[in-house]
Amino acid sequence: MKFTDKINYWWMPVLAGVLLIAVSIFFMSKPLSAFLGLTVLFGWLIFTNGGLNLIFAIRNRKIFESWIWYLLIGIFEILTGIVLLFNPQISAESLIIFAGFWLMYSAVSKISYSFVLKKSGTQKWWLTLISGIISLIFAFFMIANPIFGILGIVYLTSVTILISGITALIFGLQIKKLNKTF
Repeated sequence: MKFTDKINYWWMPVLAGVLLIAVSIFFMSKPLSAFLGLTVLFGWLIFTNGGLNLIFAIRNRKIFESWIWYLLIGIFEILTGIVLLFNPQISAESLIIFAGFWLMYSAVSKISYSFVLKKSGTQKWWLTLISGIISLIFAFFMIANPIFGILGIVYLTSVTILISGITALIFGLQIKKLNKTF
């Protein structure tokens, strides 16, 4: 592409941005509905991943000696996905626990990384340490209090979607502006 060419369909990122912003606002205004939707998505994600592992194992059984492990993991994930899809309460509880422990792992990683930064002579290493400590506290609240966990998951997801929407909107409008100069 030459920079003198107009970019087609500049409005598509704008449309995507508006859609993402609308979904984010809906999630923030209806946190329980959003959480139930995320639990269904969580179940489908595990089910689909299991199916992909199953296919991968079968297609590569002559190449990998340990193909059976992919097969077993795939079967386990498919069965787990089915249980989560047909029992939303288990899916909701496991999503909170999964997100809480993932956040806890991420927090501990930040804390240990902050000390690596300190040893390397980085002056503001303590910002990473504080970020890790705050994340760790948030993770404990998330696991200990399911309501806090639900709201945490919904609002973290909503804010991420909102930022993606705003970014897409700005990108599309910048393309439109750039097109006017050509």
